Amino acid sequence: MNKTKLNRVIEDGNIVIPLYILKAIKKLDLTMDEFVFLMYLYNKQDKIDFNPEKIANDLNIDIMEVMGYVSVLTDKDFLTLDVFKSSNNVIEEILNLSPFYDKLSLILIDNQEDKEDKNILKFIENELGRPLNSIEIKTIESWISNQIDESLIKEALKIALKDGVYSLKYIDKILFDWKSRGYQTVSDIKYNEKDNSNDEIELEDWNWLDDEDEYITN
Repeated sequence: MNKTKLNRVIEDGNIVIPLYILKAIKKLDLTMDEFVFLMYLYNKQDKIDFNPEKIANDLNIDIMEVMGYVSVLTDKDFLTLDVFKSSNNVIEEILNLSPFYDKLSLILIDNQEDKEDKNILKFIENELGRPLNSIEIKTIESWISNQIDESLIKEALKIALKDGVYSLKYIDKILFDWKSRGYQTVSDIKYNEKDNSNDEIELEDWNWLDDEDEYITN
C-alpha cells in the first residue's frame, strides 16, 4: 500500500482511530500501512468475515497485499484467522482481533503506571524544593517496583521533612522499617503509632540496592 492509497483510505473517512490507540501507536511496533490495515479491521468491530476480495476493494489494494498483511499481523500476534464449520457445515474464516486487544490493554496499563510514576517524582521534587538526581530517581523507582503504596511514600516524606531531613536515604530507611513491620498503608502506621512512640529511626549508611531481596515482599 503506497502513500497515495493510504491517504485516500484515511481521507475517505472510512477509518476512525480512537485517541487512546493513537497514543499507543509507537509501542505497537507496526508500520503505518500495517497499522491502517489493522484499524480497518478494528472498525469492523465484532465478527470479521475473512473476505479478501472485499477487503482489497475497500482499501484499494490487491488481494495478494491483503493476504500479506494478514500473514504479517498474524506473525506479530495482532490477530488470528479462525476457521470453523457453521451449523450448515459451511467452512467459515473469521479474523479475530483478541490478541490486539490484549496487547493494547497491556500498553494502556503501562502508560498509566508511567504517568503515576512521573506524578510521584514530581510531588517529591516539589516537596524537597529541588530536582532529583539519577540515584534518587532509581531509589523511588525501587519503592514503586516493590509495591510501596504512594501514600506511604508521601507519609515518610512528611516525617522526614518534619524532622528537618531532606535525604532520600532517610526516607528509604523509614519505608524499609515500615516494610519490616508489615505496614502497608498509612492507617497501619497510625493504628500502631502508640506502640512505636518510643522507637527511633536510625539513619544508617546502607544502600537499598544491596538489600533488594530483603526489601521485596514474598
